[in-house]
Amino acid sequence: MLVKNYLLVDPFAPYTSILGGILACKVVYDLADLISNFYIKTYPSLTKIQRVDWNNRGISITHAISVSTLSLYFVFWSDLFFDPHLTGLMVFRNSQLSTFGLRV
Repeated sequence: MLVKNYLLVDPFAPYTSILGGILACKVVYDLADLISNFYIKTYPSLTKIQRVDWNNRGISITHAISVSTLSLYFVFWSDLFFDPHLTGLMVFRNSQLSTFGLRV
């Protein structure tokens, strides 16, 4: 029910989310490689598989920071979950930003 009502409301959203996610991962992976080459002295001496692992951790860290930031926004600054005028269960409240965060 949640997938049908929130994730699949827009017919193009799943496809754009998947393509956007692939593009974002590629960009962050390449940036992690570029930044590590300049700032981490031992990075060039790593094996190919260790570099892949290092760059994948860059994707993981970027994801954690972005989702944590969005969550902190909803907890401390957004009125989405604290507005007394909204009725219904709190878990079914959503906005475009919260749906975007769920897709991320």
